[in-house]
Amino acid sequence: MRTSRSHGFTLVEMLVTLAIFAVLLMIALPSMRPFLQSQSVKNASMDIVSTVALARSEAIKRNATVDVKATNATDWSLGWVVSQGTNVIRKQGALGNIAITPSSGSFSFDGNGRMTSTGATFAIAPVNKTSQPLCLSVTVGATGRTESTKVSCP
Repeated sequence: MRTSRSHGFTLVEMLVTLAIFAVLLMIALPSMRPFLQSQSVKNASMDIVSTVALARSEAIKRNATVDVKATNATDWSLGWVVSQGTNVIRKQGALGNIAITPSSGSFSFDGNGRMTSTGATFAIAPVNKTSQPLCLSVTVGATGRTESTKVSCP
């Protein structure tokens, strides 16, 4: 007499595995929120730093003034545009759940790579803060040098 061996999982085994996975997921998700918020703040600061580097290098390359302006003059978290006159070089999209407070509405680099103003500062913070949120300040010097520092959240 031949006996057949079954291969695979039974329905009960699969449901038990899914139930255990769901419980572990429910435990892990709340602790992931601060991590995701801090990563969003870090990404926003890196976006600003890369925008400054691009604007400065394009100003030197084109030997012309390159402007960086917010899409909405009062809210940098809705995005910004790097342009030379009417020629758009790069457009940054909106950043979700991030508040960016600038020291000025826009800044520019002239043909020799220096800022036309004395500098700019951006305060970056998550909108829905957790118990210990990460907030950063990105400072752009007159030469285009950027510095990102950790600050206390408002």
